[in-house]
Amino acid sequence: MSLAFILVFISCAAPFWTLMIAAPGWRWTHRIMSSPWSVTPPLIFWFIFALPRLGELLPHVAKPTLDGWQALVAEPPALTFVWAQIIAWDLFVGRWIYLDSRRRGIHPLVATPVIVLATLLSPLAVPLYLLLRNRPGVRFRLFEPEAAPRSTVPAALDGAGLVRRAVLGWHRPLMLTTAFCWLVGVVAVVGLVVDDRVLVGAPIWLKGAKFGFSFGLYTLTLAWMLSFPRRHVKLGQRLGTITAVTTTIEVGLVVLQIVRGTRSHFNISTAFDATVWVVMAATVMVLWGSNLIGAILIGREKQADGPELTAVRLGTIISLAGMAVAFLMTTSTSAQRHHHPRLINGAHSIGVPDGGPGMPVTDWSTTGGDLRVPHFVGIHALQLVPLFAVLLTLLAARLPRLRDTLVRLRLVRTFAGFHAGLFVLTTWQALRKQPLIKPDALTLWALAALVAGTAAAAVWALRARSTVVPEEPVREDDAEEVLV
Repeated sequence: MSLAFILVFISCAAPFWTLMIAAPGWRWTHRIMSSPWSVTPPLIFWFIFALPRLGELLPHVAKPTLDGWQALVAEPPALTFVWAQIIAWDLFVGRWIYLDSRRRGIHPLVATPVIVLATLLSPLAVPLYLLLRNRPGVRFRLFEPEAAPRSTVPAALDGAGLVRRAVLGWHRPLMLTTAFCWLVGVVAVVGLVVDDRVLVGAPIWLKGAKFGFSFGLYTLTLAWMLSFPRRHVKLGQRLGTITAVTTTIEVGLVVLQIVRGTRSHFNISTAFDATVWVVMAATVMVLWGSNLIGAILIGREKQADGPELTAVRLGTIISLAGMAVAFLMTTSTSAQRHHHPRLINGAHSIGVPDGGPGMPVTDWSTTGGDLRVPHFVGIHALQLVPLFAVLLTLLAARLPRLRDTLVRLRLVRTFAGFHAGLFVLTTWQALRKQPLIKPDALTLWALAALVAGTAAAAVWALRARSTVVPEEPVREDDAEEVLV
């Protein structure tokens, strides 16, 4: 019965959250949220369930004790009115952020992620918004009206080699974070050799190695993308700095928990471990939000829709979907919900507990579904799809058919479609509690259809234009410029 009441509370608040998040500029959204009565619907349930127990509630409010409140909220009716109060408070906070941001002229793409955070963790959303609200640079036009793309790499490095340009000219915070992540990866590899501790069925330093090298590759790729001539340079630099900070926190906390000999993800066994996990979850949400805004920026670029820009756009979109798979991992399993006290909340595997038999290196489950598979496939589209476009440009110096920009563009779209299909297929396979290396007939048929469709699309992409437009042959020097 309590669950039904909670759903009623959510339904009372959800319409208002939807208006603020999905239609912030609509005049009716502003009119509705300007009324203080918009935060009162959840309070109706507070009065229904709290007033009959007001005599019992007042002593707990006047002289609160931990034991007294634990005993009080253990009963569904009491938990119901406490939950109603929390929902009403979160809605009040979200409403204030919405109205204040509109009054100050803060762009919805800046304010909306904070409002989304307020629906989940308002104590984090309030200080974050205060930092944004009191910074003079926040009331900028989110999309800069630049006449032409420009680069952040100093002109003095125009003739420098790739390594020197990367170290001295690419986004400095991202490059420092890349160095930190790779250092963590190297230290973790050494730890795999000298430290024989095992955690959840795998060497304890294995996660450090995977996170270090994976995040290091991610931040390096982002620094490379930000070095291209583009519009919205200031916002891109800020997003890069946010990504660098959140990545450093995420990888640093993983290392901290490894040193302590305990789990970093899903661990709520102690107050400290729960705090670490909440901070990690919050940084991931901020990281995903900054990537979403970055994807919007890339989509707004006014350069010619060439193969390289298309590859970056499609790779970013698939990568965002891959990151979002991590949200599915935070759902508690049935066994965890029935364990008191609850020590772990969430899992990588589906259908089997974490820590069972796994594949070498990746440790992906060999007995059940594993959400880390689509997570990995999706995230690394950010590198593989642009890398495929670069490879086509390099091959164009030797293969005449690839000198046609339209052909390369079609092939990039075909490869991105294959990668997206592989991501969907591995997600579907994991949700069906199926190990990656033990696909059933239905999964194999789906894979065969994906491969056949990709092959047909590739043949179509390689066909000649009906009207051939002569192009200047690609020289070796031109192909090398793509890499810098």
